[in-house]
This record gives sequence, C-alpha cells and structure tokens, in this order.
Amino acid sequence: MATYLLWGLSLLSLGAGFSICFYAEMIGRGLGVMDHPDSGRKLHDKATPLVGGIAILVPLAIWIAGALIAEAVPQTAILLMVLICTSAVGILGFADDQHSVSPLSRILLLLVVLGAAFAMVPGLIASKLNWGSFEPTSILPWGYCALIGLTTVGIVNAVNMADGQNGLVSSMFVIWAVCIAFVGDGLIAQLAQLIAVSCLIVLAFNLRGRLFLGDCGSYGVTFALGLLLMLAYAQGRLTIETVTVWFFIPVADCLRLMLTRRLNGRSAMTPDRDHFHHRLQAKLGKTEGLLAYIASVATTSLIATLAPHFALVCLIVLTAIYFSFAWLTDPTEMGESAGDPLSILGREGDFANVVSIASAEKKQSLG
Repeated sequence: MATYLLWGLSLLSLGAGFSICFYAEMIGRGLGVMDHPDSGRKLHDKATPLVGGIAILVPLAIWIAGALIAEAVPQTAILLMVLICTSAVGILGFADDQHSVSPLSRILLLLVVLGAAFAMVPGLIASKLNWGSFEPTSILPWGYCALIGLTTVGIVNAVNMADGQNGLVSSMFVIWAVCIAFVGDGLIAQLAQLIAVSCLIVLAFNLRGRLFLGDCGSYGVTFALGLLLMLAYAQGRLTIETVTVWFFIPVADCLRLMLTRRLNGRSAMTPDRDHFHHRLQAKLGKTEGLLAYIASVATTSLIATLAPHFALVCLIVLTAIYFSFAWLTDPTEMGESAGDPLSILGREGDFANVVSIASAEKKQSLG
C-alpha cells in the first residue's frame, strides 16, 4: 500500500513541477522573478522567468510532505530535515532572485541551515574521512562539521557561478542525482530519483529558453543534493574521491576564475566570458561545447560512482580535459584584460568574494 502511495505522490509532485514549467512566465511575473535582457551580457531574446528551481523544489516538498502525513516512510527525521533545510536555502535563493542578498548574509544563512541539519539528524556527521584509495582518517565531530561547512558553501557557489548557459547546470543536476540514486539507500534513492526527473522536466524547458533556474535553483537544488550526498557518505556508501570527481569541473573553474581575474588586474567579482563553457564554445561551438562539458561530467561521474577504484584515474582525466581547454584559448579573446599579473597578487582576497562572484555571474549570465 505504501509503495502505491509513494508512486502516486511522485506523479502528483512531477505534475506540479511540469505545471510550474508550463506556466513559468505567468508565475515568474506574479512572483517578480523575471530576468530581463540588457543587450550587453544578458543576451537572451526576452524577459525570462527564474522559476526552474521552484519547479524542482516544490515537487520535492510535496512528496516529502505527503510521505510524512501518510506516514509512508519510517525515516521521518531525515524527511523533516531535508524538507525544512532545503526549503530554507531555496527561499534564500528566491530572495536573491527578487532582491540581491549580501554575500556575507548568504554565507551565514547557509551555515546556519547546515548547522540545523546536523542538529536534526546527527547521523549526518561522519567520524572518518573515507578517501577511497587511501586509508580512512579519523576526524573529530567539530572538525568534520567545519570541513563540510566550508565545502558546502564552496560547492553551492561554484555551481551558482557555472549557471551561465541553458542546459548546463540542469544537466549536471540530473547526473549528480542519478549518481546519488545509485549509491543511496531506499529513501535516499527515492528522493534522488524524484529530483532527477524534476530536473529533466526543467531541462527540457530551459533548453528552449522558457525558463532559467535562478538562484533558488542553483542554491536550493545543490543544497538538497548535498544533503543526500552527506547522508550516503555518512552511511559509508561514498568516498571523497568519488565526490571530488562529481564536482571537479565547476569547482576548478571557480578557483581558476578567482585567480586569473586577480592576475589580470581585475576584481575577482568582475563578470566575464572566461568560464570553462565559454572556452569550450570558442573551440567547439555552443552546442558542441555544451555536449563536451556534460559528457565530461557524466562519463567520469558515473565511472567513479559505479567503479570507485577508478576515481583517481577519472580525476587525472578531468584535470587533463579541463586545463587543456581552459588554457588553449587566448584569454584576450575571452574578455580578459592585460596587465602585469604579479603586481596584484594578494589584492582584495576574502572568502565572501566567492559568493559575490557567483551572484554577479548569475545576474549577468547568458541564461
């Protein structure tokens, strides 16, 4: 009986997600989350609703709420934690879509929500760092919480920064959700599968330019996947090497952009067309570049998930792919400014810039 109920909830949830996508413009205008072209960096044809994240998070909330009310899943603490914490981060992203939230506020709120997640489900806190190819390392609870806090803020904002081309981040969400479904237990797999299908629906509309993810999507969905990932890791179902493979390209791109912008005499917060997907476009073309990006993430992520002993090999391959295309294109063609790179080392360096860059990129992205 519970199985049929959960299937029914899934259909209801996905129907709600599809409806949000179908009526995206009406919903976006009603909520005041429309991204307007500016003939500069925002090159989409018309005002586009930033409701892709809502179309993913609302189905997730409906499914969890229904499962809790019907008492169809025994792990109520986990369901409540995912519902409350994911909704909180989604609302934070939604607020940023409407009116810009300061970088420091976003960092602090992310950490507060993460702390609430640890308090609600202490089982999220692992006692060891499971590297994969190397012996596990013991770690104190406070050290693990601090490490996860730093990692979560970094990954959420790296993914947010990467959201500059239709279909890019939505596709990565599908890939990561599928990978989590492979390694997670029953509940984790069910939630990951729901997110994967919701993201596929959003992807179909996003590729047609009907909607964008918005910060609600890039923040909220990344955080939701992160919670499921943490649960699977704490259960011993994942290694650090595998997780590193999943997020390698967006995180490496974030770090490279921060460094090269400063080396070229500009603030790390300055948007440009020097992202990895821009460089792939310059060498391969827009569609081919997108396919190359997604194929690189998908292939290595699935291999590292299904055969974790190959994770280090995947990291080597990703490093070769990334830095080949990252440096093969002339920086001046990508909007970099000239200047003595050594003269500005150490200028304007604080952690809040990571979030500032991500926000600036989203506000001025191609969509």
